[in-house]
Order: sequence, then C-alpha cells, then structure tokens
Amino acid sequence: KKMKVKRQKRVAKILKYFHLNFGFRKPFNMLVDGTFCAGCLEAKVNIKEQMPKYVGEVNLVTTGCCITEIESIGSPQLYGATLILKSMTLFRCGHKTPVGAGKCIKSLVKNGNPHHLIIASQDPELRESLRNIPGIPLLYLHGNSPTLEKPSELTENLTETISDGKTNLSQHQRHILKELKKQKFGEEELPKKKKRKGPKGANPLSCKKSKKPKQQPNVTAEDSDGKKKKKRNRKKKIAAHVLEALNS
Repeated sequence: KKMKVKRQKRVAKILKYFHLNFGFRKPFNMLVDGTFCAGCLEAKVNIKEQMPKYVGEVNLVTTGCCITEIESIGSPQLYGATLILKSMTLFRCGHKTPVGAGKCIKSLVKNGNPHHLIIASQDPELRESLRNIPGIPLLYLHGNSPTLEKPSELTENLTETISDGKTNLSQHQRHILKELKKQKFGEEELPKKKKRKGPKGANPLSCKKSKKPKQQPNVTAEDSDGKKKKKRNRKKKIAAHVLEALNS
C-alpha cells in the first residue's frame, strides 16, 4: 500500500511538472500504439480501467496509421490488440497515405507537442527518439505496472533555460514561469509605489483670498435723511459784575 501511495505521488509530481511548464490539462490525451496494446494484453492489464486510475482523467486515442500498421502485420497473436486499438478514439494525424506508427507519432509532436499528447508505447527505439523532443511525457509498461517516465534531460534543460531568462519568453511561458515561482517561493508581494519627490503644489487652503477689513463709512454731519444737522449757537453767559462794568 505504501508503494502504491509513493507511486501515485511520483506520477502526480511529473504531471504537475508538465502542467506548469507545458500547459498539460485534464483530461489528458494519451496516444496509444499497437505495441502498448499488445503488451497490456499479454500482461493482462485492462487499459481503459487502469489508465484513469494511474494518471487521472484521460482520453485514450490512437491514429489511423497505428491501426493500419498492426493490421498489416496480420499475426493472429495481435488480433486482440488490434480490437483494443480500434475501440479507442481516432485522433486525426493528417496522413492520407498511411505511414509507420513511429513516423506518424513523431509528426504529431515534432513542433513542441502542440496537442499535449502523452505517448504510450512499448517500442524502446520510439521512446528514445522522443526523448530528444522537449515536452513529451512517455509511458510504458514495466511488468504489469504502467510507468510514467520522469521528464527527459533535454526537457529539464529547456525549462531551466526559460526560467533563467536566457531566451525570449512567450506569453504562455511567462504565465507558467510565474506559477513556478509561486509554487516554489510563495505568493509574490507587489512592490510598494514610491512617493513622488519634487516641489509640492500650493496648499489649496492657503490659496484663499484674505478678507479685507470692512471700511467704516465716513461719518458726516448729515443724518440718515441726508439733511445737515444745524449747529446750535449757544450764547455765552456773562457774569453779572461784568455786565455792570460794561453798562457803567
């Protein structure tokens, strides 16, 4: 049981690597050839039952060239494998004239594996050839156990080159690189905006116009009706002894 859990963690780690670096998503597309079907039949492995348990949600597909190749051999021993292969979804390879299964599969993954295919094959020469193309998960049968290979050295070197910024990054690769950094270092903190230095603008409060003191109206001799006030001529009182002196 511990071995099973360990194997599941290993598979999940590899699939996560291809998800983050090459955009693989569930349901995965697993391209199966005749050699893999023959190996599973001999080891009594039910492909349609075991593959979803091993890699998760998956679409099992094959090509017309793979079917034509196994049929052309015409061996009675491959009759069961042929039936299994024909029961899978047909993936269009675009070959009007059938070619060998290996050549057909290489043509589908040669431009960076744009269809995100997992290749399941018991052909060692084909797997060795596909290791020289980055971004291809390879699966084979080891005894009666499906085995997903770890990323090839070429694939790992490419992702390291991209992460070091030594090549031009596409928009997808930038997004993937961001996800890788987040997984490794945690959530990235946004840089704080620096305050702009320079002469500050005038304080709007200091721009208020100063209130001029109200001028008091000049007080004139005129009253509220506009009439001049009459000055009273007050008679000066003369002392009595002065009057007597004047009259004498």
